[in-house]
Amino acid sequence: MSPEIANAAMTCLADGARSLVAMYTNTALTLNACEVAAKSYASRTDNLFLSTTAQIPEEFRLPVELDVTFSRHELSERYSAEVAQCICEDFLIRLISLLDGILEDLLAVVTSLNEPAISEIEVARRVRAAWIQEPNGHVKLVNYLLSMGLKPPSGKKSTVEMVFDRYYEMREVRHALIHNAGNLSNKHLKRLKELSERLPVELRDGSLASAEFLAKGRVVLNLQEILSFRFWAYSTVLGYLRAAFKGSIVCEQ
Repeated sequence: MSPEIANAAMTCLADGARSLVAMYTNTALTLNACEVAAKSYASRTDNLFLSTTAQIPEEFRLPVELDVTFSRHELSERYSAEVAQCICEDFLIRLISLLDGILEDLLAVVTSLNEPAISEIEVARRVRAAWIQEPNGHVKLVNYLLSMGLKPPSGKKSTVEMVFDRYYEMREVRHALIHNAGNLSNKHLKRLKELSERLPVELRDGSLASAEFLAKGRVVLNLQEILSFRFWAYSTVLGYLRAAFKGSIVCEQ
């Protein structure tokens, strides 16, 4: 792989890493607001009730408006549990969407440099097809990077394929959140099991197939989980790939 291609890829990944760090900021502030609200309502002694629809302007009210009202005790419980859970789910959904975008940008950059004669239309077509699975069990994006000579970083046990297998697992979890209300269908469970079994036996603890937050057949997230995903995305995905591109440079003699 030429230094030009590798350096362009590393720049793309570094930009993506900065975007990832920035994305978490609003999540952290929102979770903090939940904690403050939960403690505030718990410490009050009045008979407060809060309506979720009372402040909607008349022009935006539904013909039949369902008023949902919570007591201060219920509000404290909601902010501590369901609301915080929704924020964590939203973070995971946006995290995977962000990583998809970073990897698609990466594909566009390296394709244009690797194939100088390629048209913008063809690059866009390949980006749209990036996540189509091919006969070897990996998606077009991964197979293209491997065909260019992308190698595992020196000293790492995980191969490029293993790292992307973990990413496919995260995309399955995201799919369950978006399309199945967080419930893992038989199809999700089967796919997670298949991906886990592609790992060497001694490394299968690193798979999500047996992750505690999926243990009851549904995605149940908390702050610790999303901090783990944030670290994983920054280090195990983006950091690994930066090191892989750096180590794959072949200088022309």
